[in-house]
Amino acid sequence: MKKKVMFTGFLLLLTLVAGSYIVKGEKNDSSDKYFSRAESGTDRNGQRMITDGRQTFRFDTFGDQAFWGDTLKLHQAIEGAKLGGVGPGVSPKTALAVGLKVDVDALPLVLSKS
Repeated sequence: MKKKVMFTGFLLLLTLVAGSYIVKGEKNDSSDKYFSRAESGTDRNGQRMITDGRQTFRFDTFGDQAFWGDTLKLHQAIEGAKLGGVGPGVSPKTALAVGLKVDVDALPLVLSKS
């Protein structure tokens, strides 16, 4: 009888240990899949936010375009008389030095030194 109880206890212990490994393994697999999906979603969201931020920084005027363009005619002063504006104009180097955004894709390929 004592051997039967010990054998049954041993089988019960073995079953519990094996079951805990199986359950633990399932949790790790599912949590790895969860984190993998979550991380890829976070990466996509982060990349979208960077793209949106660049778009906003480059093209959004925040409603003040009438002041800078219509009232001050800043674009004409930046262009200069050579390009249809007024005054000497501003070189891309000077524009960068004073903090203006310069669209390098809109610059001519060859710039004359002036």
